[in-house]
Amino acid sequence: MKSILTLLIGCLYFSAMAQEIPMFVGTYTNKGSQGIYFYRFDLRSGEATLYSNTASEDPSFLARSADGKTLYAVNEKGDSTAGISAYRFNDDALSFLNALPAGGSYPCHVAVAKRYPIAVVSNYGGGSLAVFSVEENGALGERVQLIQQNGSGPDSTRQESSHVHSAFFTPDEKFVYVQNLGTDKVTIYRVEKTDNSFSLVEDDVISTPAGGGPRHVTFDNKTKNLYVLLEMGGMIAHYKKDKKTWTLVDTVSINEEDFEGENGSAEIKLSPDGNFLYASNRGDANSIAQFSVDKEGALHQQYVYSTGGQGPRNFNITPDGRYILVANQNSDNIVVFQRDIETGVLTDIEKNIEIASPACIVFK
Repeated sequence: MKSILTLLIGCLYFSAMAQEIPMFVGTYTNKGSQGIYFYRFDLRSGEATLYSNTASEDPSFLARSADGKTLYAVNEKGDSTAGISAYRFNDDALSFLNALPAGGSYPCHVAVAKRYPIAVVSNYGGGSLAVFSVEENGALGERVQLIQQNGSGPDSTRQESSHVHSAFFTPDEKFVYVQNLGTDKVTIYRVEKTDNSFSLVEDDVISTPAGGGPRHVTFDNKTKNLYVLLEMGGMIAHYKKDKKTWTLVDTVSINEEDFEGENGSAEIKLSPDGNFLYASNRGDANSIAQFSVDKEGALHQQYVYSTGGQGPRNFNITPDGRYILVANQNSDNIVVFQRDIETGVLTDIEKNIEIASPACIVFK
């Protein structure tokens, strides 16, 4: 009888733990933040419990390894301290592994491959792309490539030179798509292996609407539809693939029809089932837009929600698709929205997380 009771208690414990998932928040450290914050997010209640924090300078974007055991952070500085850092995760805290110079100023994005031991860092200030090898224990190896992009765009203030903003692996990880806000270009690189090392080789270039400023992208699972978020334009550029050619088929606004003001589009993501797309806008909007995605991949705006704060720099969707958390950088809060799986509709459940200058949220 005692063994049965022990087994039941154990099952209940592990069931409860399964409902709590790790959540990491990267911040800017100019307003008192310590750096990276580790929470456990309860998928039943929508509540986040802070477990620990790790000192790091301006870890504005995070990425987690495929096995979940390593966390990578860019240190978005404008001088020689700009870099990428690696941390080991042991279920309740992070421990520092190592850090390397980013190869440029103001690194703002990092992407980590699941199939290959490489990490890709986007240097906004320097306009370059850095590729790093990753060791078996998750630590950063050497910088194996530094790709300098050049050019400019029609906006002389924001697009005076190259500004690499992000790099995303395709779902099959055969290619990396690199967004350059300064040149209105998306450059496609092929991942190639030579002996035991990997490198990126330029394969194609997509021109995006002039003056739009591509920031982030997302793909459908078959990489037949590409959605490019234009930071300066407050728009999404939708491309469809025909054989090997991407064709622009539509541009849609992420704002309400009567919106007037400055744009600052920040993040774009598809729901886990691919039926809905969400995009945030900072600037004067402080909003997150919801689109339905039809069978052809076309976007149809449904709702535009207030993010309950200012400067929604980043948001993320929980793996089960039932919550969206929005990091409002300028108002020092993360707003928790419950998400209806069937309709995509968001509801603020008033479970706000108070945190200084949140910039990035990562679950897996």
